[in-house]
Amino acid sequence: MKTSQTPQIYVGTYAKYNGSGHRNGSIAGEWVDLEIYDTKDSFFEYCKELHCDEDDAEFMFQDYENIPEKLISECSVSDKLFDYIEAIKDMEDETIEALGLFIEDKDINKDTDFEELMQEFSDEYQGYYDGSEGTEVEFAYKYIEEQGILNEMPEHLQYYFDYKAYANDLFINDFVEHDGHVFRR
Repeated sequence: MKTSQTPQIYVGTYAKYNGSGHRNGSIAGEWVDLEIYDTKDSFFEYCKELHCDEDDAEFMFQDYENIPEKLISECSVSDKLFDYIEAIKDMEDETIEALGLFIEDKDINKDTDFEELMQEFSDEYQGYYDGSEGTEVEFAYKYIEEQGILNEMPEHLQYYFDYKAYANDLFINDFVEHDGHVFRR
């Protein structure tokens, strides 16, 4: 599924970039769509083919799009990158964006169980809110309705309920907002 959130990497080599060989100071490389690779090994096989003019190419990931920063650097890609790519295949753009934000707040390493991480994301992610009253207040309206908080209050008093103050309380202890995305703490 090709979305506007398709993970891509621009793959060059240090030798070309640094000017050794026949391409002095070149950024010759290619944007690589990562969704077509199942594993890190298959991706690196393609990178070797792409830069077959070098005997032992040292890959340089000069730019990237739609990849959480914790999963890539100039000289390496995380072992978890392809778990991430598999996880986002059937997600909407909005949820992919939220997962990227979620991953940035986590300690990701080679021992990270990605299935557990995805379960944690599923448990904590509350959705995207971009209402005219602001993310926190829009979330509070939905939360109050879902929890039936006003059901115990006489109807004539419900009109006086302060949604903004309640939203402030929710986001002090229980929830956090990042770029319109709400997560349970």
